Amino acid sequence: MRILLVDDDETIIKVLTELLLKQNYIVDIAHDGEAGWDFVESFQYDLVLLDVMLPKLDGISFCRRLRERKNPVLVMLLTARDTTTDKLVGLDSGADDYMVKPFHVQELAARIRALIRRGSTSVSPILECGDITLDPSMHEVSYQSQVLKLSRKEYLLVELFLRNQKRVYSPRDIVDHLWSFDAEPPNESTVRSHIKNIRRNLKVVGADDFLETVYGQGYRINPAFTLPKNNQTIPTVAKEEILNVSLGKIWNQTKNLSFDRLIAIEETISSLLVGVFDDNLCQKALQNAHKLAGSLGMFGLDEGTILARKIEVILESEFKLSSHFTPVHQHKVAQKLDLLVRNLRQHLEGYAQEVISLPTINEYEEINAKILAVDDDPQILITLKKLLEPLGVELTCLENQYQFWEILASIRPDFLILDINMPSGTEGLDLCLAVRQNHDWNWLPILVLTGSNDAEMLHKAFIMGADDYLNKPIVPKELLTRISNRLQRIRTIRNHV
Repeated sequence: MRILLVDDDETIIKVLTELLLKQNYIVDIAHDGEAGWDFVESFQYDLVLLDVMLPKLDGISFCRRLRERKNPVLVMLLTARDTTTDKLVGLDSGADDYMVKPFHVQELAARIRALIRRGSTSVSPILECGDITLDPSMHEVSYQSQVLKLSRKEYLLVELFLRNQKRVYSPRDIVDHLWSFDAEPPNESTVRSHIKNIRRNLKVVGADDFLETVYGQGYRINPAFTLPKNNQTIPTVAKEEILNVSLGKIWNQTKNLSFDRLIAIEETISSLLVGVFDDNLCQKALQNAHKLAGSLGMFGLDEGTILARKIEVILESEFKLSSHFTPVHQHKVAQKLDLLVRNLRQHLEGYAQEVISLPTINEYEEINAKILAVDDDPQILITLKKLLEPLGVELTCLENQYQFWEILASIRPDFLILDINMPSGTEGLDLCLAVRQNHDWNWLPILVLTGSNDAEMLHKAFIMGADDYLNKPIVPKELLTRISNRLQRIRTIRNHV
């Protein structure tokens, strides 16, 4: 697969080029936006890694120009700015994902694999044609479970044919696809040598007629090996109107749940202030503080989110050492928590009467898809329902994972939303991994929700098979943009195919 890297930082270029080559990608490099644009007009890429701050043509303008020209190439922005506004500007410009500098190279590699998997025209990440299979994650080609011994270029050549099973490739086409622009191009005899080696390996396992020569034109997969195309259709837009969703209505419907969570925390603080430590109460308070921190921000309660997060941090850190508490220390901790809880209650009560409105979502096209959301916070699920259903989404909500596989088979969703942290059972990442390991469902796009900004946790999420993530509290516009862009891209690619 071919990637264009557009960046003016030589250090980043060197590191990323080495990383991508080890992942068997073909890499072209441009040092400014205009040079990058010349590349995308000359070659077809699977992904563009695009720095936001570029000379001559910045990354945002570059991305907008791509989308204005109806170029569907996947775009990942590389940016040093980590704010919601900057992310929204990037996504609204047509980018599919972004990475904030400095980044962990292994996380970037996982994000690239996830992005290319989401943008693939293949239903499964495993490429198949007859009894020939190619596993991009393992970089292996096999015939009837027998692994072929191929060089890097031979593997890439087989991948090229499998991704374009009815196309004839001339030797010149093959060179353009498999050798980077700045590399010394080989002559046609080198290409023929690679074809010959692939055929020799295939002959050993009984598939020597897999590649055929079209005289005067080039090479292609023997049509006898080509699998029938999947004639699955994509639903069209049926409704003409999109409802204007108000977060104020959602808040009015669910605010009692927020106050119930606050009361549970207050009960714990009252117990601590009189010198009684109850581990069950503290665990309950910790869970409720976590849920408040993850949900209040959706309604614009940023201060409430900060207060709830502070309460959560104190409960988690202090009461791990509860067996070493002295009565004096416990009382001091309780007083600190009591002040935060009082401020949180005052903030919620003052906000309860305000009208909180979500910006109109008329700017979003209807999604018309089936989505399954698994989260143990009913307030999150209600909000997702109110946001997504007006866009034509058939949303199924689960507060626990016990009926997950049964519901999955029943509704057959197009998209999956998973909370990372769920109590009393399998965590979201374990469920994510199980989906990726399931032959029937490993293609399903997965967005994980997390209340943590921990880089190690996010890296683990992509390793376990997540395609994307959103931090709680959820920013409604960012949620809608991500889902809408992802599903629209899938439809565009499938319709193009």
